[in-house]
Amino acid sequence: MKTKWMIGSTVLVVCLFLSACSTEGEVQEQVEQRNIEFFQTKENAVTFFDEIIHEFELENPHITIEQVSIPDGMAVLKTRIARGDVPDIFITYPIEQDYVVRANNGYLLDITDETFIQQVDEDIQSRYLINGRMYGVALSQNAVGVIYNKDAFNELGLEIPETWDQFIETLELLELAQKQPILFANKELESVSVFNLNLVANEFDSNYWSSLTSGLVNIQNDPRWEEIAEKMLAVLEFAQDNSFSYDTDAVIKSFSIGEGAMFVSGVWALPELEKLEPNINYGMFPFPATNDPENNKILGGVDGGFAIAANTEYPEEAKQFLAFLLEQENAQRFSDFEGNISAVNGVKMNKPEVSLLAERVNEGKSVNWPNHYWSGGTAAETDYRRISQLFYFDRDIPAYLKKLDSMFDQYR
Repeated sequence: MKTKWMIGSTVLVVCLFLSACSTEGEVQEQVEQRNIEFFQTKENAVTFFDEIIHEFELENPHITIEQVSIPDGMAVLKTRIARGDVPDIFITYPIEQDYVVRANNGYLLDITDETFIQQVDEDIQSRYLINGRMYGVALSQNAVGVIYNKDAFNELGLEIPETWDQFIETLELLELAQKQPILFANKELESVSVFNLNLVANEFDSNYWSSLTSGLVNIQNDPRWEEIAEKMLAVLEFAQDNSFSYDTDAVIKSFSIGEGAMFVSGVWALPELEKLEPNINYGMFPFPATNDPENNKILGGVDGGFAIAANTEYPEEAKQFLAFLLEQENAQRFSDFEGNISAVNGVKMNKPEVSLLAERVNEGKSVNWPNHYWSGGTAAETDYRRISQLFYFDRDIPAYLKKLDSMFDQYR
């Protein structure tokens, strides 16, 4: 009887010990949980990143990735960084002033020597270099073009315009056929510049912006700027009557149901378009900014680019997630989802609608976003958009150029 009691007591002690160990393990596991904030501004890509995050967390159960994507994200990000509330991982574009300032002021983690950097095209990744070091990594590039309804073009026997004059003629022919030639989202500041920066980028190289920032050149009385403004107005003549009540979502919806033959946007608009109308017969062609087809360059740049906060509590886990994003299989899925031109080596363009743009980018016939060279960073970009939006409304060229001069002078 005593033996049985001793055996029972021993079993009880062992069970209590194992139970305590189990409880301690659960507590330890909770302590070791790593929470990473992933701040990205591509609202069209939230569902894609949700899937990627879910897969990453299954492989790494001790890491939780919280995706944050909100309207006007870049302005929110700037405010958060200014007050010291820096997300663990956040979107960043190379070259632009905000990136340079943040890197030089110690806000960004140096990732130059990370092996996942080698997954990225060297020419694209090198745009992140600052004094020989890199503080961001490129996942994808965006590209802007003219999205057009193939059925509308085929019905009228229209060819893809390759020059500016052909583009205007195409707009005229569509109007004569009583079709809405082109749709504008003039209610939305970002869309305002997506259109007109095609013209600006094809006229001025990066050296011009250095001269402008230094005060060596002016915008007023520059015939190139006058021509750009005139071209904007020439196309705006064909916009829908209530274009200032349309944002991007409204334009995409109208286009999806055949209410417009064209609109100018980037590849980021394609997921929503195909979601609204999966069977729509559309394509994209390079924006014909000039009358020289060979010199019409694709406007674009690093779109999915990310940095890690220098003060993140979990730098290794943050780097681990970026490495996962940059795996070729995942980068391919992102390109297929959005139609973006991947920055990751070995990723193919599988979206035929974007092939004309991708060919030019791969041939080196692309040009970076001009605003990335502006000393005012995102603040200057916002001001430029507001001034341009007002110009679309009042169509006063001298006043427009004067305001732009004043704006750039403010940020010198």
